Amino acid sequence: MTLRSKLLLRLILASTILVGGTAWFGYQDVRYETRELFDAQLSRSARLILSLVQAQYGDSGFSNIQEYLDENGLSVMYIDFDEEVEDQHPDGHAYETKLAFQIWDDEGNLVVKSYNAPIEPMSSITEDYNDTVINGYNWRTFSLLSKNKQYLCITAERLDVRNDLIKKIIGDLFYLFIILIPTLALILFISIHQSLLSLQRLARQIDRRSGDNLDLITNENDYTEIATIKNALNQLLQRLKETLAREKRITSDAAHELRTPLAAIRLHTELAKNAKSKEQQDESLDQVISGVDRTTHMVEQLLALARLEPDLLTNKLSQVDISSLVVEESALLSPLALNKDIDISFNQNEVTNIKGDKSSLRLLIRNLLSNAIAYTPNGGTINILLEKNGPHTLLTIEDNGPGIAKNERERVLERFYRIENHQTPGCGIGLSIVARVVQLHHGELQLLHTDKNGGLKVVIQFN
Repeated sequence: MTLRSKLLLRLILASTILVGGTAWFGYQDVRYETRELFDAQLSRSARLILSLVQAQYGDSGFSNIQEYLDENGLSVMYIDFDEEVEDQHPDGHAYETKLAFQIWDDEGNLVVKSYNAPIEPMSSITEDYNDTVINGYNWRTFSLLSKNKQYLCITAERLDVRNDLIKKIIGDLFYLFIILIPTLALILFISIHQSLLSLQRLARQIDRRSGDNLDLITNENDYTEIATIKNALNQLLQRLKETLAREKRITSDAAHELRTPLAAIRLHTELAKNAKSKEQQDESLDQVISGVDRTTHMVEQLLALARLEPDLLTNKLSQVDISSLVVEESALLSPLALNKDIDISFNQNEVTNIKGDKSSLRLLIRNLLSNAIAYTPNGGTINILLEKNGPHTLLTIEDNGPGIAKNERERVLERFYRIENHQTPGCGIGLSIVARVVQLHHGELQLLHTDKNGGLKVVIQFN
């Protein structure tokens, strides 16, 4: 099922239920209000007729009343209830045959009645409304006794008068309902179709793109919902573009950098194959092993760098005990330091946990310590300091190696860049990994000169 069909079906169903429910409650309200209105008319008519009778009786008796009834088409002549008389008076109405009244005196005599009223009392109740059956028809009566208890007025109305009115109103509402639902469905269909055109244009714009086209999508409409989808797609395209560009750079750089060690491994393998003595063969094989180690280290560093993606770290941030990481990585690399008789000292000053990714922070500390051990001469020292600086946490690693010249400090953060005349083996990725981790943690990295030892001082500020 399409989104358009689903929306249309749900809206039509909801509209039908809403309109139908409204019609049902309207029907109940019409019934109640109609009943109240006609009951009020019965009561008012009874009071009017009774007042008229009393006034006329006080002056000249019932003969004047009878003349008044005859004159206005309300003769006391008996009319059969089964007979529908609609035109008793030129100004009359068909419903007049369904309205009746009686006046009874205190001696039980019928003194005045309408032409369609029976000669028997229409109600056995002297003061209230009552439902009764007269000659097979349901009637609603109202009885009113005069204050002097001398006269009883009974007004009556056939219930089908009310039912006819209710049926008429409900019939009109029903036909309106029958017309309204298809009209509403058509309006909803047109509205939904017009609203989804923007989404279809966006889909066509994306569908026309080639696989290597990651340019941002232009906004061709002003709908907030479509703009939200477009912005989310643009953010995804931007991340994909950056990721692909980074992978292309890494792949290109790796292909370039791996070409040399692989060529060297091949060369030394051929030398070992063609060696004329055991010593030459062993020397060539040692070079092969060394080349394999350097290549393995480079691949590991490349993989570590490729894993440092912002999206991968976003959901992994937590409170990390960075001092424990420093201790663990120092212990892990201590054999390398012992081989060169290097003393590693670690001081911390009330450092709390920092929010970050544990694995990437461990990678940062490992690369800094590995570089420091690699470039520190035999018998040297490496000092590690962890301290608070206001709301920030500072990690400082200082060695007494050759250091880095001021004009080289920016370039050493680039991948595969190595300072000339440095004989220490490496692939030039370690500091670029450190810079990337600091960037992902929104920190600051400084490469400084150590005045005390003359080596390199790395200062990282975590916010």
